Amino acid sequence: MAPHPAEAGDRPGRVELTGLTWRPHGRRDPVLRDIDLAIPPGQRVLLVGPSGSGKSTLLRAIAGLLETADSGELTGTALIDGVAPGERAGSVGLVLQEPGAGVVAATVGRDVAFGLENIGLPREEMPARVAAALSAVELTMPQDTPTHALSGGETQRLALAGALALSPAVLLLDEPTAMLDPDNAAAVRAVVDEVSGARDLTTVVVEHVLGPWVPFADRLLVLSAEGSIVADGDPQGVLAEHGPALAAAGIWVPGVPSPTPMALPDGLFPTLVAGTAPIDSTPLTIRRRVRTVRGEVRGRVAARTPALALPAGTVHALVGPSGAGKSSALLAHAGLLEDALGADERVTVTDLAGRAVDLPTEGPHPLGVAWVPQWSSSTIVARTVIDECLTTSRAAGVPDAVARPRAEALLEAVGLTRLAGSDPRHLSGGEQRRLALVAAVVHHPRLLLLDEPTVGQDRLTWAAVVGIVDALTASGTAVEAATHDATFIARADGVTRLVPPPRKPEATAPRLPLAARCGPLALLAASALAIPAGVAAGTIARSVLVLGLVAALAVLALWAPRRGSAPGAPAPSGRFRGFALRLVPGLIGALSVGWSSWLLGGRDVVVAVEAFLRVLIIVAPSALLIPFVDPDELGDHAGQRLHLPARPVVATSAALQRITTFGGIWAEISRARRVRGLSGGRGPRALLRTTGAITVGMLIRSLHAAAALAVAMDARGFATAQRRTWAGTAPWRRADSILVGLALLVVAVAVLAPR
Repeated sequence: MAPHPAEAGDRPGRVELTGLTWRPHGRRDPVLRDIDLAIPPGQRVLLVGPSGSGKSTLLRAIAGLLETADSGELTGTALIDGVAPGERAGSVGLVLQEPGAGVVAATVGRDVAFGLENIGLPREEMPARVAAALSAVELTMPQDTPTHALSGGETQRLALAGALALSPAVLLLDEPTAMLDPDNAAAVRAVVDEVSGARDLTTVVVEHVLGPWVPFADRLLVLSAEGSIVADGDPQGVLAEHGPALAAAGIWVPGVPSPTPMALPDGLFPTLVAGTAPIDSTPLTIRRRVRTVRGEVRGRVAARTPALALPAGTVHALVGPSGAGKSSALLAHAGLLEDALGADERVTVTDLAGRAVDLPTEGPHPLGVAWVPQWSSSTIVARTVIDECLTTSRAAGVPDAVARPRAEALLEAVGLTRLAGSDPRHLSGGEQRRLALVAAVVHHPRLLLLDEPTVGQDRLTWAAVVGIVDALTASGTAVEAATHDATFIARADGVTRLVPPPRKPEATAPRLPLAARCGPLALLAASALAIPAGVAAGTIARSVLVLGLVAALAVLALWAPRRGSAPGAPAPSGRFRGFALRLVPGLIGALSVGWSSWLLGGRDVVVAVEAFLRVLIIVAPSALLIPFVDPDELGDHAGQRLHLPARPVVATSAALQRITTFGGIWAEISRARRVRGLSGGRGPRALLRTTGAITVGMLIRSLHAAAALAVAMDARGFATAQRRTWAGTAPWRRADSILVGLALLVVAVAVLAPR
């Protein structure tokens, strides 16, 4: 291969790997084997290989992040410009395969600025860099938009913006356009081309589909299924010499026709009753709740869909740009939009006899419907792959004698037979997507709803996924899929194109209530001052007086006058209702303490009431004020005003901003369990069992998310930042002084009021 022109001189961006081998803990064979690789500055490398070949692992090796969240045996060396990766903060930009796992801030602007803070960029230079990065990836929403309100495609572009803002010497992109529609994907490729050329970046792109990226690349690097380099050179030369072999190995080689869908064994799915319409809907208007970082909840239209009739035995594709509401439409058709603010909808699902089945918003879901979400890790409920496949069929009453052979045949088709006894949470992203499909269809659903079913699949696994869809439709199952896959769309019997609903700008910014205008330190201080107030209150009379004062202050904090009105902004009644709901756990705790005090205090009612009131005084201010704490502002104030160490402060802030996503994660796991027949009924015991299962699922998912978050943060210079700056200021406002003064007044009343 001819030397790249960038080899001349001492320009940054030289990558060198020598004898690099990586064997993760608990795995017998290495993922990467004896990788020797030299990439000169400014070169553009397209890295390809079959599913599971170690492409994402190689990117982490170049970034020096293999051991950030995983343990294993690493040999060999990796160097960037002669030093270990990570020693120079910001020199490498990495966009992960699931970029949503790498969101580190509560708002769009602060998330992009995170890496700039780590490299010590002066605050006054950050706004221009952030705006330029967002513009480059065509994210046009306000910078204070909550990150959890973005669609999957928008989140992917946000991750790319965060990497580009760093102006790195080496840019590593793990399937950067996989979740994007063709127009946005072309725009992102153009951005990467322009930025890497203008800044002379060394760029390594991982993709399954080579065609669109071949004109971009100077070099094509191919990994085998065993994690070794098997081809390396000029893209056209490598394709000319190895094209047929690469296609046979599962790589999407340009010019090679799409693979023929895999033929499954005859009779795997028996014929269903034909001639009915599993979906029959009028036009839908679907709304989403969006919680802002200042304690307010607003609604926006997530999708508008035309009327849709989906006959049995057909495939219907939902297409459109990222953020158009395709996933929301699938949820509506599955009867899983219990968190919508409202939907003008009529959706009918029929049973095997053609009778209409209601799609409930709560409780058990009809097992004739199956749903495979975009992020398939939410559907995992079992401890082994084979049990995961059989869970829904067992809930549906399908005998194992029927379901197990079908599950084993499907696992064989998607290449997961060797993993039948493994924990499904340890599978790769592509393997989990294939497993989710298998687990969803073993019981032979009447209606199958798929969200991006072919993302991240190579030619061989794509053929298996589409082969399963073909076998199901041949048996009478109706399939609806949200997808950007042009080949899948071309095979569909019908196509519905969605367009993103317009985002209406707020006519007038609302004047926030007192609590929302206070900084995090004042909010936390006022909450903490409730502890001495509750301890000092003592008698019933004094406690009632203090609680009355707390109630008056709550009215003042929540019912502050507002300047005009904003579409979707909550009315005062909504804020008070939210406060009341947040107070319920504290009220239960206070009742529990009062009951215990009554039992242990000689059944003295006065002692019990005093204990109850004290606890209520302590917890009420927290229920009122803590929801208004902005995680990003908390980090700003703790680091700049309290001068706490930046690393634990920022890590805590990043973790706290994830709390806003817990409701969505809980809902997603709940939906997955309902649609798989695991709701468990309505009794107290069933409720506890379901709550426990969802809690465990959230815990496991949170641990995996924490590992991915650590990689994302360190990829943007967090681990090695020597001098950190802050994008946000940490002012002490007049509202802060008022709030703390009022909290001190409550303490004074508790101490000095007559008994």
